Amino acid sequence: MSAVLKFAANGRPQSPAAMILPVIERINEALDEENGAIAQRGPIDYDAFNRRKSQGLLELNRLAPSLAGLRLGPALAAALGDLQTRLETNRRLLSTQLTAARAVSNIITQAIRDSQSDGTYSDRTWMDE
Repeated sequence: MSAVLKFAANGRPQSPAAMILPVIERINEALDEENGAIAQRGPIDYDAFNRRKSQGLLELNRLAPSLAGLRLGPALAAALGDLQTRLETNRRLLSTQLTAARAVSNIITQAIRDSQSDGTYSDRTWMDE
């Protein structure tokens, strides 16, 4: 799949780097907003953040072939490094959220099981006496 050729104001084709930097910036904005929302510990619209990040990934994948074989300039290299750092932070925060959700789910599951059991097959009865 090839990237759509865009033109600068002067009528010349934009470089692939010039086309990819705004995409990286939009992904960074989505990551920063999601990371901030997680840090605030309020309700989070994960679907909306997922859509924004997926759209950015789609755009990056479409532009990637146009970067093949090109030397990355310092601005693009720095932007990609920054994106990688933000993605890693986002991964860690989401992993922590998922681990906490699993822990709460396990506690609730165990409480439901305990409340529905009459203790007939439990080994705790004789241990508690």
